[in-house]
Amino acid sequence: MRDLQERGSALVSVILVLLVLTIVGVGIAYFTQMEDRLSGNTRISKAAFYAADAGLRRAELALSDTAGTKSSCAPITLTQILSTGAVPVLNVPGGGYTAIPLNLTTFNGVDSGGNPCLALTDQIQFLNIPVPVLVTTPVVDRATYSIYVRNNVDDPSGSPTTDSDSIANIVSVGTVQLVAGTSITRILEEQVLLTSGGSFGSSQKNLNAGGTGTAQQKSK
Repeated sequence: MRDLQERGSALVSVILVLLVLTIVGVGIAYFTQMEDRLSGNTRISKAAFYAADAGLRRAELALSDTAGTKSSCAPITLTQILSTGAVPVLNVPGGGYTAIPLNLTTFNGVDSGGNPCLALTDQIQFLNIPVPVLVTTPVVDRATYSIYVRNNVDDPSGSPTTDSDSIANIVSVGTVQLVAGTSITRILEEQVLLTSGGSFGSSQKNLNAGGTGTAQQKSK
């Protein structure tokens, strides 16, 4: 009888140990899956952010042309851009004027020498532009950006479509389309001076109001 009781106690102990190990194993598997999912969401969120940032850099390049860097052509003003009435409009989180897609398809003039005032790569509507990747890079989740512009709320004109201070708000929407059909979106916004084209010089800090670099100036 005692031997049977000892065997029964041992069996119960083994079952309890297996139960505890099973619970621990299921818990580890669950938290591992959650961690993978969270890290995946973080990666995709960063990809959308970088796509939006790529859109801002592309807009700076496009608007540096419209700001009159091609001195043989008359600069395109923000008022002209806003008057295109491009759609769809975007209500930017945080308020302010409605933004419209940056559409430069109608600005295809030429200078006295017959050269285009705008680069052909800029004469487009900047909606759902794919983020370029290397040809040899396999891509699963597609990243795109869309560029919008709007007048700044501090413009003395007090109008959403009339610019009087040459300050434009650029809104870039970065989107990552997942294979599952869902998408992740990030929105970035910055202001640029259309009277000073952005550049990529090594020392433009405090020199070029339209630039975005932060290179330190050498002391004299």
